[in-house]
Amino acid sequence: MLQRISDTEKNLKIEIEKIRAESNERMNQMENQIKLEIEKLRSESNERIEKLRAESNERMNQMEKQIKLEIEKLRSESNERIEKLRAESNERMNQMEKQIKLEIEKLRSESNERIEKLRAESNDKLQVMKNSLLKWIIGLILGQTLVIVIAIILK
Repeated sequence: MLQRISDTEKNLKIEIEKIRAESNERMNQMENQIKLEIEKLRSESNERIEKLRAESNERMNQMEKQIKLEIEKLRSESNERIEKLRAESNERMNQMEKQIKLEIEKLRSESNERIEKLRAESNDKLQVMKNSLLKWIIGLILGQTLVIVIAIILK
């Protein structure tokens, strides 16, 4: 009976070892399968990440191009507005300059007319004063001549 128990014990140990070996084999297979799945998932994940990066870069490039186009469009519109405003400003400045020149010419003309009028009035007054002075001098000369003649007559 002991022999039997011993044989049974040996058989059980062998069976346990087989089960352990099978279990270890299954565990190794599962571990390898899990590693393969993890590697597959990593690979798929990396592919998705690269695809997303590429798509994102493409979208960013498109947005950058669109922004550059919009900036260029705004610059162009801004430059057009600036040129239009410059032209309008230059036109207004030219009109103002012409108006100022006309006003200056008008003022010169009026000033010259006044000056000529004042000269004429001054010349008239000067002529009147000259005539008065001449009459006074003639009167003085006549008066002195008369005094001299009277003095001669009285002597």
